[in-house]
Amino acid sequence: MVSLGIPFLTKNGILEGTINKETVKEAIKEFQEGELPELIEREVDIPLSSPKIISIVGPRRSGKTYLLFALIKRLLAQGTLKEQIVYLNFDDPRFLPCDANSMELILQAYRELYPELMRKTNYLFLDEIQNVKDWELGVRRIHDTRKFRVFITGSSSKLFSKEIATQLRGRAISFEILPFSFREILLARNIKVDKNIIYSTQRFFINKYLDEYLELGGFPEVVLEEKPDLKLRILKEYVETMFLRDLVERYNIKNQVLLRELVKFLATNIASVFSINSFYKWIKQTYPVTKRTLLNYASYLEDSGLFFFLRKFSYSLKEQVQRPRKCYIVDNGLRSAYGFRFSEDKGKSLENAVFLELCHRKSMNPLMEIFYWQDYKKREVDFVIKEGKEVRELVQACAGVSDLNIRKREIVALLKASEELRCNNLSIVTFDYEDEEVINSKRVVFKPLWKWLIKRDTVTEN
Repeated sequence: MVSLGIPFLTKNGILEGTINKETVKEAIKEFQEGELPELIEREVDIPLSSPKIISIVGPRRSGKTYLLFALIKRLLAQGTLKEQIVYLNFDDPRFLPCDANSMELILQAYRELYPELMRKTNYLFLDEIQNVKDWELGVRRIHDTRKFRVFITGSSSKLFSKEIATQLRGRAISFEILPFSFREILLARNIKVDKNIIYSTQRFFINKYLDEYLELGGFPEVVLEEKPDLKLRILKEYVETMFLRDLVERYNIKNQVLLRELVKFLATNIASVFSINSFYKWIKQTYPVTKRTLLNYASYLEDSGLFFFLRKFSYSLKEQVQRPRKCYIVDNGLRSAYGFRFSEDKGKSLENAVFLELCHRKSMNPLMEIFYWQDYKKREVDFVIKEGKEVRELVQACAGVSDLNIRKREIVALLKASEELRCNNLSIVTFDYEDEEVINSKRVVFKPLWKWLIKRDTVTEN
């Protein structure tokens, strides 16, 4: 019998494994004959009819696979036959090892299963594509046949958006997926988010879920887990496996102790300006390290999607690049699991939650950019929202507006930035204070965090 598989050879030419068409056919039919799970609708608009490859990148366990299932459900609801849909998960050990040449078997297997459908528009969903060696060659080959609309996912600790853009050479549109937003958490809890929610009896549950979100974040598995001790165990495991281990393997990092110290420092000091120079002066007293190594590690952590480093707003690109950046973490729960905390410090959690919500809004508005602002007197505005050539909104995140000194500091910075950046859309996000004040002929809106998180029409014309 002639083998239908493709052999995998090690560097020494030794046969390592074989994938065959029968296995691919089996996986295709298994999915088509199975039932899709119950899904929580994600608030991201991904096109089904684009001729480009759709790539979805984000941390492991952030819901990429279920997002693919949601897209498949949309196709089925539109009348697409299930036989026109292929879903393959490359975490499946039956497909390992796998390389670009092996992906040719997908075309062959589908053609033999459904020769009558090859003239139709069919859909191919490839999950965890980073597990395929030279995956981009195989994906480009399939895409170029025009037989399938192609959707791929990859974990951001192993596959970066910029790599997809480079390797697929203009053939792809990328979407970055984060853990659940607060709105999505409410949907997961069967709380309908609409304009009347502030009057509903369900509003009494919202503060409870908000406290959980600030402490334990929005990873779907953590949100749906009922036992608090297991939630933290899951989060600790995420840090160890999804980020630290993946980065160590990807970059062959030798100084793992230093990497862990940097992660712990950044997780502890979210919503603060991070200076490599300052951290270097502190850490070199304990560990032999070069500044270049620290720069590389910080870059790896940003590329992996664990941390974000927010640039200072400036009309000079050179100044944006040179000035220190503010650090935020992809999920508040990871901070609780890995950062060093000796008090609640809910102000930092509040600011990080505001930043993550702005990231969700940015994913729906490709023109949107996020910065922080600071002047020579160290007056600071947490978030500058720019759209196109205009600054559209200035947002402060402030837990302590009841303290008159803090309140004055936040407002003074906001008014100064408003004057300098010519923006009159001014907001201060608080824990529970709500009001409007007119100061120096400018309206400042104070908004409780929960209302700000669930209402996404906060950006208005100046």
